[in-house]
Amino acid sequence: MYGGYDTSIGPKTLVTTCNTAAVVIAAWFLFGGTDTVADWFGIHLDHAELLRRGLLLALSAIYLLRFIATTFVMLKRSMEWSEAATVGVWVVIIHGTMAYLGGTNAASVGAFAWLGVVLYLVGSYLNTGSEYQRKLWKQVPEHKGKLYTEGLFKYSMHINYFGDVVLFTGFALVTGSPWAFVIPAIMACMFAFLNIPMLDKYLAERYGDAFQEYSKKTAKLVPFVY
Repeated sequence: MYGGYDTSIGPKTLVTTCNTAAVVIAAWFLFGGTDTVADWFGIHLDHAELLRRGLLLALSAIYLLRFIATTFVMLKRSMEWSEAATVGVWVVIIHGTMAYLGGTNAASVGAFAWLGVVLYLVGSYLNTGSEYQRKLWKQVPEHKGKLYTEGLFKYSMHINYFGDVVLFTGFALVTGSPWAFVIPAIMACMFAFLNIPMLDKYLAERYGDAFQEYSKKTAKLVPFVY
């Protein structure tokens, strides 16, 4: 998963296609498909007000655009077909869950939803902003083969992962459903117990003492906490 470097056009196209399809389906559900789905299953589904539906679609669309930029511009490492399939299924679950839970919440949009928008934007900046800072730093010839520990990565070794947790917490708030928080909770656990240990192992092997020194003085995921 880490260490290889190639374009991986096939896998990256697959996961992007899954993401795009999920956003299109979410848009259909939010703006016309709710009653159709209700008829399929013989149930009644409430309709969220237009503002909430618009916010949900906007957040899904922004995530898709960021995902494309990260996958094809910033992500230089290779992507295996198995990873693409796993991530592809995961993004479908994310968009589907947020659209369903938020799109069937008839409550008025309140302060918590707008707090969610703020968290979404902050998390997006932490994720994409940190990746972009690292990309610019890596482009300097003198930095080739060196460990990046500057910018937002001064505050967390995996500030990009933390950004994802923050933004999906915000997304969950916009849905207005407590069940939506399962998504960022699962994501935080995956980062803490799967992705981070794997990446740290690779970084320790590649950068040696530089990584050990960095890990001693820098939070692993949540700045100043963990």
